[in-house]
Amino acid sequence: MNDLMFTDFTSQTPPKVYSWKGKTILIAEDTDCSFLYLKTILRNTEATVLWASSGQEAINLVREHREVDVVLMDINMPGVNGFDATIGIHSIRPNLPVIAQTAYVHDNEVQLCYASGCSDYISKPIDKHVLLEKLGVVLGPGVPKALTRIS
Repeated sequence: MNDLMFTDFTSQTPPKVYSWKGKTILIAEDTDCSFLYLKTILRNTEATVLWASSGQEAINLVREHREVDVVLMDINMPGVNGFDATIGIHSIRPNLPVIAQTAYVHDNEVQLCYASGCSDYISKPIDKHVLLEKLGVVLGPGVPKALTRIS
């Protein structure tokens, strides 16, 4: 009990600022609290956020909103699951990046994510820095805070 745990935060990379004004992110997530968590992570990016609470709604929103730049797709949703929704989305927009978000990161499920057309995946619970980095591949990288101007 005398041992103390110590986390060395000095080796972590500095926070980044992401500016995605004019970009649209569709979050396909069936639970309110998970959607609100993701929306909170994205609030300072200036991206427009759309919400689909089902796989079918995600397909419909991609059909209606040509401005969607990337989809964050929950895999485990009622009705049309994330795998089938991704296939449906790619029948409308074959090159639209879809990042799967899943709590079940077994090799089988990761393979199914890629097989259904997802370009990447992120495991739950979602780390905000990992999410922003993955979105940055599609929407534009972040700039270290130290390099941004203070207005």
